[in-house]
Amino acid sequence: MMEEHSQAPNASVALHHARDTERSLIGVVMLMSLMAGFSLSLGGNGKLVGLEVAYCFASSVPFALAHLLFAAGHFEGDEVLLPLVGAAVVMGYPTVYRLRPDLGLRQLGFIWLGTAIMVLFAVCQSRRKLEGLGFLALVGSIALLVLTLIVGEERGGARSWLFLGDMGFQPSEVAKIACILAGADGFSRLSTADPATKTRAPAREIWGCAEARRAILMWGAVVLLTVAQRDVGTAMVIYISCVAMAYVATGNRVMVLVSAGIGAGAVIVAGQVFPHIGVRFVSWLNPWADATGSGYQMAQSFYALASGGIFGRGYGCGSPWLIPAAVTDMLFSASGEEIGLAGALGLIAIYFLMVGHGYSCARRAGSSYWALGAVGAANIVAVQAFVIIGGNLGVLPLTGVTLPLASYGGTSMVTSLAIVGILLGSTRRRLAACGGGPS
Repeated sequence: MMEEHSQAPNASVALHHARDTERSLIGVVMLMSLMAGFSLSLGGNGKLVGLEVAYCFASSVPFALAHLLFAAGHFEGDEVLLPLVGAAVVMGYPTVYRLRPDLGLRQLGFIWLGTAIMVLFAVCQSRRKLEGLGFLALVGSIALLVLTLIVGEERGGARSWLFLGDMGFQPSEVAKIACILAGADGFSRLSTADPATKTRAPAREIWGCAEARRAILMWGAVVLLTVAQRDVGTAMVIYISCVAMAYVATGNRVMVLVSAGIGAGAVIVAGQVFPHIGVRFVSWLNPWADATGSGYQMAQSFYALASGGIFGRGYGCGSPWLIPAAVTDMLFSASGEEIGLAGALGLIAIYFLMVGHGYSCARRAGSSYWALGAVGAANIVAVQAFVIIGGNLGVLPLTGVTLPLASYGGTSMVTSLAIVGILLGSTRRRLAACGGGPS
């Protein structure tokens, strides 16, 4: 009888490690990729099965492999986040392939590489192997940002690219990861750093904590260096995300209000100092004043979204290539023409669910370090998705950032998936909460 009782908890643990919910949802993601491939093939060449089907399906395979690795390794993280991330990727990939088939294979490579790094980060974060490395990573990121100012190349008005031969990357994207880890390291040292409570830390306590003070100063250095590169969009994403993370850790509303004032003033100054920022504000306020010039991108975005209607024109039946930078900055509008309002709302819902579920997991995290890691990762995804979708819809000025997990780009895709890995690794909570595992 005692053996039967002792085997019951083990059976429960084994069932949990099977990750049944995750497996079922990954199956839905793979079905989504197949349907997108069939649609793309029919719209492109009139055949049900073409090369497009293989490419689209291949964009979902790494997430199935990640699930198998998590199940085999008894990974205890959340089971809903991985399928949501996969859904965002497989909804963005068909549009990238549709617009630039020559970039389809490269984007697949970025997805596979990013997924491998995501799994690595998730496992290391869940075992707290990344704890204590945040400041070192941030020092390295600051050094790369300085190097970019010296020898970097300018693209899209921003000097934000470093090249090693023919291979280029944006150090400001890598700095996002370091900011999350350093913030979790620094603010978890505060005695009040618990997102599950409403405890508020006064400014003197925040500044009196050496680790928190160091995180704030290094965050400021990253933002200033990114602005110096004229990459104001990325600087804004990092700034807002870090302020939100600090607020969750401290509950200090005065700090948020002061930060908001500083941010608003910085945006006004940037619009005066950097000509391309001023042009973006003018075209945002009235794109029709110069619809064939500075407002052309916004005008084409509006036309694409309007022509998509409720259910879209279908893959291969629209003209998304008329939008400048469609595969990067304007992917949401380019997708909206062919998947329609219904599909666009579905993509927005995926981001809402991903971020909301990340915050929910942070409240149930086993430690303040994990909680702040989850909050920081969710913040980056939330702010970047809001900024770029708002820009595509004309609600906000265009910033030049990419739609996370969907737009084309090696650094963006790999960084976004690495951030998701931190989020996944910070959600080790079910067995711990039930007393069945370590916290």
